Amino acid sequence: MGQLSRMAPLAAGIWRRAPQWLRGTVTWMIAGKVIVGVSGVLLNGEGQVLLLRHRFHNGMIWGLPGGWLSPGETIYECWRREVKEELSLETSAETIVCHRATRRVLEFYLLGRISGGQLKIDPVEILDARFFEADELPPMEPFCRKVVQQAVLRDRGWVE
Repeated sequence: MGQLSRMAPLAAGIWRRAPQWLRGTVTWMIAGKVIVGVSGVLLNGEGQVLLLRHRFHNGMIWGLPGGWLSPGETIYECWRREVKEELSLETSAETIVCHRATRRVLEFYLLGRISGGQLKIDPVEILDARFFEADELPPMEPFCRKVVQQAVLRDRGWVE
């Protein structure tokens, strides 16, 4: 530990004098890479949940609308964009329900409502889209089922 302590000022001086492009490249090479995903529970006017069967996921189970964050976007902008691209719907993005992290992915789960548009699926990405009552959900990943339950409780004012 003593030798590292003695080398730190020298290393810091070299680092501070290095060009920005070099510091950025070195940082990118040694840092962990994380993809940010945004999905959400989308409710219609009757409080039903819109679920999708995604072409690029397990097509036998249902999931939440969402996608990957683009540079410069907020998680709310990302979700509104993905819902518009995949479903032709306008949506509000009201609150974060929860988040989770895996080794390389950080996922945010939002709660929102349909605010406009007509449901029209993008057949490149989506196989099917349907509304379900919150207590009659189809087969889906257990974590996403919990997200739906949390979102519905929050929407009903039973959880903050």
